[in-house]
Amino acid sequence: MSLHLSSSVTAIPGIGTLAAKDLKNLGIVSVRDLILYLPYRYEDYSVVRPISSLRHDDAVTVTGTVRQIESRASKNRKVTLTEAIVENESGEIKVTWFNQPYLEKTLRAGFRISVAGRVDSRFGGVRTIVSPVWEPAGDRVHTGRIVPVYGLSGTLTMRRLRAAIEHALSVAAELVDFLPAEILAEESFPARDVAIRNVHFPESRAELDAAVSRLKFDELLIHQLMFAQVRKERAVRPATAVETDTGFLKSFVQSLPFELTTAQRRAAWEIVQDCAKERPMNRLLEGDVGSGKTAVAAIAIAGVLRSNHSAAYLAPTEILASQQHAALGRFFDGQFSVGLLTASQAKIGGDSVTRKELLAAVADGRVRCLVGTHALLQQGIDVPDLALVIVDEQHRFGVQQRKMLLDRLPAPHLLSMTATPIPRSLALTIYGDLDLSILDEMPKGRLPVATKLVFDKERAAMWTRIVVDVALGRQAFVVCPLIDPSDALGAKSVTEVAAMLKRTLPRTVRVGILHGKLPSDEKTAMIAAFRDRSVDLLVSTTVVEVGVDIPNATIMVIVGAERFGLSQLHQLRGRVGRSDIASTCYLAPDGWSPDAKERLTAMTRTTNGFELAEIDLKLRGAGNVFGSAQSGFPDFKLATPADVPLMKKTRDVASRILGADPELDGHPLLKEFVSVSLDEVHLE
Repeated sequence: MSLHLSSSVTAIPGIGTLAAKDLKNLGIVSVRDLILYLPYRYEDYSVVRPISSLRHDDAVTVTGTVRQIESRASKNRKVTLTEAIVENESGEIKVTWFNQPYLEKTLRAGFRISVAGRVDSRFGGVRTIVSPVWEPAGDRVHTGRIVPVYGLSGTLTMRRLRAAIEHALSVAAELVDFLPAEILAEESFPARDVAIRNVHFPESRAELDAAVSRLKFDELLIHQLMFAQVRKERAVRPATAVETDTGFLKSFVQSLPFELTTAQRRAAWEIVQDCAKERPMNRLLEGDVGSGKTAVAAIAIAGVLRSNHSAAYLAPTEILASQQHAALGRFFDGQFSVGLLTASQAKIGGDSVTRKELLAAVADGRVRCLVGTHALLQQGIDVPDLALVIVDEQHRFGVQQRKMLLDRLPAPHLLSMTATPIPRSLALTIYGDLDLSILDEMPKGRLPVATKLVFDKERAAMWTRIVVDVALGRQAFVVCPLIDPSDALGAKSVTEVAAMLKRTLPRTVRVGILHGKLPSDEKTAMIAAFRDRSVDLLVSTTVVEVGVDIPNATIMVIVGAERFGLSQLHQLRGRVGRSDIASTCYLAPDGWSPDAKERLTAMTRTTNGFELAEIDLKLRGAGNVFGSAQSGFPDFKLATPADVPLMKKTRDVASRILGADPELDGHPLLKEFVSVSLDEVHLE
């Protein structure tokens, strides 16, 4: 059977029913899906050197003959070691695999192979390549080149996936190249099929760089064209013009239990003015952790409710939805009823009700402000006279999800909010279809959070500090990178840290546990217990990263801090320092690489999220394909926050194309790709 892009992955040799199921978990069903599944990093095994010249930690490929191979149990008998001697004209080297005894029968003496990995000299001074990849000499899929590394699922192995992709690339020429010929020539880009081949199996770093540049350009150009399409569609849709009751809004602001910052006043006024127009608002409210975005949102909602319209507030998690429901209830203080709808809760004000009762109250207008999670996006939930939709942590909602609320006439106004600080230049490029309001001030009375690095010898004093603060009636967070222990990752987990603290701290310190695997009702109950001060110390994963507001918490401990990015560290630190009480964030790394040192030191130098965002851009740097993280950025496969110049270039190219061809009728392939992408891609 001939292979095509539309063929099922089962048409590829070596991909049976089980492998196909594992691939489906990765979103891969067809051959097209497979070749568009890109590596997340690379191993450079292109270096081939004489065995006699190899040194500790060299990443190399060695081709030679297996002289001997045997398997034996390790000293503790927990691991099976398969050890071989590989030799060629330049010498011999030991090769060791763990728990792969079948290799003794597969790789018999006299078999010529290529092995690739890192040289380790710590085993009695004997140079050894530990856990290498291998293949028959002469093959160049896994060795002797820059080798792609992919995310895996289930029983799928890197070896099988790499081989399947290499086979699938035989039909890459079927890929349509949607870039206009003049742009290809202008930018000296490779054709799309060539770029796809070379991003998987480049012959050189130069080929890889050229492929990555081309594919990044594709992503960013389509991104810009999709936003242009969204802007155009929204510009012609009518919206409800919300009447501005200036006197009421002034009175509402004066009733708040704090004084607004100048930035909050400016942002609130921009939003109120937008809501008064007959075209739908599409605005992003960007503010650092603790800058008061919820208060600004409350002002906007209050204005809408005062005019007898409705508002919906979407949060990405039940914890955040529950908290924002409570916060809005406090702000409105009985003036307006606020409903809460999540997968596990339905409330009107502070009272639990059935889902049916809540939806009835929304339908007849008794509840005109509804807070919830994705549950609000389900079919059959109608919010009458919906004039304002607020999407909190908006990057977690895709365009199709938002469409379910926004695709109505008249169109509601849309306010997106994010607590991820982004430099203005980057925000204007990423969120090209949004007007931007920035909260760059902190509320009065907030003290900067002191941030300290603590290593092993200093941690006893840190735990003592927590005991002292708890005795004073305060609370603390301890955040861990894992839920359960993992020998493979070697990182501290919630369960083991909580057990250690329960064992070593005084019984007067009440320890609670929170993580994403807990049922929704247990998570809600634990947050409530922490907020009500019946738990003193909450050991958690990053589930508390966004939206958990405990003003009484004064200490944040981040265990394994080197495992988190700057943005996430800053978000976690923002869980404390939310009152006028001095607070401290302790960064407790388990490792200390140069990259970790730079990130964690930056955290101790500044509490300004926008400054940290700039530092993050510099630390990530351009061209970081070889093993870089891209968390916190839109759903691009390759583009990173360091690609601002390329973003600006694609914005200019998009403007040029649309200026000459507004409907893209002269660029049918590009038009089709933008149309398909609007249905598939999560716009940020």
